[in-house]
Amino acid sequence: MGKKRSAQATSGKGGAKAQQQQQQKSGGFLAGPRKFARDVRGELRRVSWPGRDQLRQSTAVVLIIVLTLAAYVAVWDFLFGRLARLIFT
Repeated sequence: MGKKRSAQATSGKGGAKAQQQQQQKSGGFLAGPRKFARDVRGELRRVSWPGRDQLRQSTAVVLIIVLTLAAYVAVWDFLFGRLARLIFT
């Protein structure tokens, strides 16, 4: 049994090709990157940027968490290193 192509499948492919040709006419090769840059600028205008105080506070929280986790990992690293030395030497 052979597969039959539906009329929709063939018209869908032709429609995509026509749309691609239309895009090439409207902006050429750089149309996509231009649209992307325009969209990014539009989104960045809508961003709610933090104020100076909120930025300082968030930075302090991040630094405290990072230093705490670094100390935690360093302690466990030291303990397991000592344990490995006791076992293997």
